[in-house]
Amino acid sequence: MYKKISSIILISLILTSTLSNIARAEFDERFYKLNDIIYYDAGEDCAPASSGNMADINLEGNDNAEKIWNFFKSKGLTDEQTAGVMGSLWGESNHFQPDLIEAGSGIGYGIAQWSFGRRTNLENYAKERGKPASDLGVQLNFLWQELEGPENRALNMVKSASTVREATIAWTNGFERPREDLRPARIKEGEEVGNEMLSQFAGKGSSGRGKASGPITFIGDSITVGVQDKLSSTFSGSNISATVGDSIAAATSKLPNTIHDTVVINLGTNDNFDENAAEALVGKLKGKKIYWVNNFSKNQNVDYNVVNQKLSAFVSRHNEVKILDWKSYVEKNGGRDKLYAADGVHHSVEGQEAYVKFLKEEITNDGNSSSNSSSGSCSSSSSSGGKLGNATIVDRAMELARPESEKAAAYAGEVTDKQMEALRATGLINYGEPYVQKGMSCDAFVSMVMSTTVDPEYAKHCCGVANLVQYMRSNPDKYEKIPYNGSTSNMKPGDIISSGTGGGAAAHIEFYVQVNGEDKVANAGHSRTTGVIEPMNLQIMESLGEVEVWRWKG
Repeated sequence: MYKKISSIILISLILTSTLSNIARAEFDERFYKLNDIIYYDAGEDCAPASSGNMADINLEGNDNAEKIWNFFKSKGLTDEQTAGVMGSLWGESNHFQPDLIEAGSGIGYGIAQWSFGRRTNLENYAKERGKPASDLGVQLNFLWQELEGPENRALNMVKSASTVREATIAWTNGFERPREDLRPARIKEGEEVGNEMLSQFAGKGSSGRGKASGPITFIGDSITVGVQDKLSSTFSGSNISATVGDSIAAATSKLPNTIHDTVVINLGTNDNFDENAAEALVGKLKGKKIYWVNNFSKNQNVDYNVVNQKLSAFVSRHNEVKILDWKSYVEKNGGRDKLYAADGVHHSVEGQEAYVKFLKEEITNDGNSSSNSSSGSCSSSSSSGGKLGNATIVDRAMELARPESEKAAAYAGEVTDKQMEALRATGLINYGEPYVQKGMSCDAFVSMVMSTTVDPEYAKHCCGVANLVQYMRSNPDKYEKIPYNGSTSNMKPGDIISSGTGGGAAAHIEFYVQVNGEDKVANAGHSRTTGVIEPMNLQIMESLGEVEVWRWKG
C-alpha cells in the first residue's frame, strides 16, 4: 500500500522550488497569473465559523487513512466519493501527513496544503480550540467547514459523483484547482490511490445521520399551520406543534411532550431568525435528526436573505442540523408568484401542495434532493454589507450593484463587502489585472453574478466580453438567445445584454433589471466603476455593435 512516490509530489517539488525566493508574507499575483496557478484566499472575511465543539475533533481509526475515511463517511459521503477525495489528499500531503510543509517555499501546510490567508485561518481555527494546527482532527473539521462555506461548490461536485474517478475529477477541478497541464496527472494518481482506499475500506464507516425513518415532529408557525392536514395525511403517525405568528422562542416554550427522532422546523420568519432562541431550541432536541427549512417569504416585514444568512451561519455550528432548501425549490418550480399568496409570505393552494411534496422528497433523501442553502457563500448575521447567500440572478445583480444614489462611490472605485466576497468566491480577485480585481470591469461583474448563482463555470471564461458571449453561444442547453428588437419588450429582469462582441475594447455586457417598474441596468465599467445600478441606454449599446440578449435556461 502506498509504495510508489507520487509523480504529483515530484511535480509539486519542482514547482515549489521555483517559489523559494518568494517571501512568505508576500504574494506575487503576477507570478501566479503568468504561470496559470489558481490561488484562492478566503481571508479573514471567509474564515470558517467556529463550532466550539471539541468532541467533533476526535477521530476514530487505527491510522490517519482510516481516520480520514471514517470522518468523510460520517459526513454522508459514499464510499466512492470518500475514496476519490482521499486519493487526491494523499498526493497533496505525501501519505496523509498533517504536519507536511510544502517543500521549497514553505508556504503550503497540512493534508490540503493550505497557503497564505487560508493557512492563517487554519492556524487561528486550531488556536481557538487549544490544539496545534498539525492536529488531523482540527484540519479535517476546518476542511469540512470550508466545504460547507466558501468551497461549497467543490462539495456539491463531489456529492454528484458516482465513481472514484468522478469524485477525483470533481475534487481536483473543484477544490485543488491546479494548472490545467497538471490536472491529468493529478487525476490519474488520485484515482489510482482512491481505488486502493476503496479496496481497503469499502463498507466501513457510516453516515453520521443516516436517512430519516418513522414518524416526524413538525415545529413551525403559520406556514406549518397552513399545511398541517396535508402533513398529517402524508407523514403517518407524526405530530405537529405550530401556531400562527410564532417566533423561535415562542415555539420552544410549547414543545410537545412527545418529540420523534426526526424533527422538521420552519421558523424564523416572524423574528428574522433569533439565533439565541435557535440555540435554545436545538438544545432541547439533543439526539434528534433535525431539518430546518429555509425561507423565501417577502414583504415589508420579512427579509428572507437575512433569515437564510443567519440560518446558514447557525447550521455551520451544528452538525446535527441540516437545511432543507425550500428557496431553491421555489425558484426551480414556478417562483414566488406561482407558489405564494398575494401577501408574499404564505403559500398559495398550489404552494401548499408543492411544499408538502418538497418535504417528502427532501426527508426521504436526507436533504440531498436540492442544493444546500449555504452553497458557495460565507455566511454572516449582518444585514448590511454581509456576505453572499443564495440568490436568483436578478437578486444577486441588484445585491452586488450599488444603487444609483451611491454612484459617486461606485465611480470612485470603492468595493463593497459583498462585491469583495464575490470576487474572492469566483477567483477573479486573483486575475492579475487590477481593475478586474476590484470588480471595475463589466465582464467581471457579470461573471461574479452568474458564477455565484446558477452557473459556477461562468467565471472560468472571464475575462473579455467576446469570451463570455462565445461561452453562452456554445452552450444552448444553458443559455437562450432572445430576439432583440431595439427595446426591452422581449426582455426579463436578469437577462444579459451584450454588444460590441466582434473584438476590441469597444464592448460591453450588463444585466437588465427593473427598479420601481423602471428599466435599469446593473453593470460595471473597466477602469470606470464598480457595480452600480444605472439608467438603461440601448442606443449606446447599439453604437458599440450588434446587441445580443441572453437568458439562463438551465
